[in-house]
Amino acid sequence: MKKITNSKIFSNYILVIISITVVLFFLSSFLIIILNSEKIINDLKEKIPVVVFLEDNITRIELTQFEKKLKIDERIKSFDFITNDEAAENLSQDIGEDFLEFLGYNPLLDSFNIFFDSEFINSFSIDEIVDKFNGEDFVSEVTYDAPLIFLINSNFEKIKNITIILGIVFMLISLILINNTIRLSLYSNRLNIKTMQLVGAKKSFIIRPIIKRQVFFAFTASIISSLTILSIIFYLTNNVFEINIYQIQNSLFISFSASLLFSLFISFVSTTFITNKFLNSKIDKLY
Repeated sequence: MKKITNSKIFSNYILVIISITVVLFFLSSFLIIILNSEKIINDLKEKIPVVVFLEDNITRIELTQFEKKLKIDERIKSFDFITNDEAAENLSQDIGEDFLEFLGYNPLLDSFNIFFDSEFINSFSIDEIVDKFNGEDFVSEVTYDAPLIFLINSNFEKIKNITIILGIVFMLISLILINNTIRLSLYSNRLNIKTMQLVGAKKSFIIRPIIKRQVFFAFTASIISSLTILSIIFYLTNNVFEINIYQIQNSLFISFSASLLFSLFISFVSTTFITNKFLNSKIDKLY
């Protein structure tokens, strides 16, 4: 009988840790997204290329001088030179057939894919840059995704405000879920808590070990949650897309610390409040 009781108590403790871990996992993940929202938007901006198509008759000297201008331009983050042969090969892969065999010649032009620092990715700066490129005699055409740039810049503040509001709502939901998890875990021990009081144990003597246990559960859940998020980040970095850990290490530290403090605080307050409620209740109301 004692083994069954101990097993039940242990299972209850495990469920408490798992429940809090899941809540803290989503809370930490959301905090990381909020803290890196501006960086995510900036990274997206810096992946939008301005494509400069070159005339067929461009000389080697003009090409070299243009490359030098791009290298010394502080607004430019990076650029790639794409020959017409490379462009044709990429297009053939995209459409799934060799269009050169059908046409008999390559109609594509040599081009530069130019990527700018995020602070220069706005309609005014891009238009100015495009006009400058179009002023070169050897430039055939300059294109860029104007609707996407306008969409990002016009909705950036809205997106930021929405994520903050959602973050606050999510924290409130997390608070309720953790509180309910602790309430359920203590509810099964309500009679034991009241019995200890009836045999003369002081409130502090009863509450102290319960608080220590619940705080330990919260601490353990926070560690498991943080390690899980780090494992997912390393997996994504190695298998899906690169995530620079050093660039987001501050946001990781802040989100993990905030989740830990949040869970410890809620566990302490909820445990104290719920235990006191059981102690202040009449025993017949606990059945």
